Amino acid sequence: MKRTVLTLLSAMALLACSSPADTSLTAYGTYWDADTEGTGAGLRLKKTFLGFGAAELRGGYVNFNDINTDMIPLDVSINARLPFMISPYAGVGAGYYFMSSDLPGFDNGPGYFAQVGIEATFVLVGVMAEIRYNDLDGTYFDGTSYNAGILLKW
Repeated sequence: MKRTVLTLLSAMALLACSSPADTSLTAYGTYWDADTEGTGAGLRLKKTFLGFGAAELRGGYVNFNDINTDMIPLDVSINARLPFMISPYAGVGAGYYFMSSDLPGFDNGPGYFAQVGIEATFVLVGVMAEIRYNDLDGTYFDGTSYNAGILLKW
C-alpha cells in the first residue's frame, strides 16, 4: 500500500508539472471529529482533467491534543465535479498516515476516505469547503473531518 501511494504521489506531481491548464494549490485548515478531536492544516495540489474529473495529492498535519498524538496524512483522490464557477464535487481516495504518539497502539498505516465538497473560483483565486469520512487502519481515528481553505489556480 505504501509503495502504491508513493507511486500515485509521484505520478500526480509529474502530471501537475507537465500541463499548465487548470491546476490549483490549496492551503486549508482541518478539524477531525473522530474518537478524539484534532485540528491541523494541509496543502492540496489538484489537477482537473476532461472538465468533469480531478485528481488530488495532499499532505498535512493534524494534532490530537487530548491524546498527545500527531498525524501526518499523505493521500491521493479522484473526484467527479461540475465545471462551473461554483463547482460541487464528490470523490474517493486512499492514503498513508504517519503517527507520532506517546501512547501504544497508534502505528503508521493505510486508510481510505470518501469526500464531498464545493469550490468557488474567481479567476485565479478561490475557496473550498469539504467533508470527508475517514476509515483508517484500526478504528480510533475513523470519523468525519471538515476542511476549508483558499486556493490559487493556474
